[in-house]
Amino acid sequence: MSSDDKYHVKRHDDREVFDRDQINALLDSEYVAHVGFVDNDVNEPFVLPMAFARDNDRILLHGSTGSRLMMKIAEGAQLCITVTKLNAIVVAKSAFNSSMNYESVMIFGKAKLLKDDEKMAAMTAITEVLVPGMSTYARALKPKEVAGTMIVEVPLTKYSAKSRTGGVIDEPEDKELPIWSGVIPLTTLRGAPVTAEDSAGIAVPPHIK
Repeated sequence: MSSDDKYHVKRHDDREVFDRDQINALLDSEYVAHVGFVDNDVNEPFVLPMAFARDNDRILLHGSTGSRLMMKIAEGAQLCITVTKLNAIVVAKSAFNSSMNYESVMIFGKAKLLKDDEKMAAMTAITEVLVPGMSTYARALKPKEVAGTMIVEVPLTKYSAKSRTGGVIDEPEDKELPIWSGVIPLTTLRGAPVTAEDSAGIAVPPHIK
């Protein structure tokens, strides 16, 4: 077995996704990654929900410089970063054959701490993913805000992606049962902006609209 075999799908390997553009599209459509690692100091696993951004061939993560777990990540802990999009609940005629339509990717690697110009560029990249246009519209970052923020990058080179699409797959003997089956689509939608009280009277800027 080659060293890269562990990054491939084992169960339902027919659902493995190899198309990098499809993987990038999934990463670009989501805002939260679950970052897993083992903290050797306490011999406990941790999985942290974190805002992230894909920037070309890397994943950017940020957190407080005061975070002990963020410091562990920056020190080179082996990471598994998981991003998932749930697209539908698939309801079969049996609970056993009910399923979900989804897209997911797991990214493996160690983080590199970014400093100085690399850090500033990464902060801008994360900001532009979360709120496009904000880096030029909002007030400039204060030095203490920059100093209190830690940015790391993880190369997008070792990963495993998986997707389930389509409809119900029932047992042949179940197909004639008088039981409803089908697909319940799930979507995430952006709502209309809600203005804060201290911004009353200020027009919603184009990049927010």
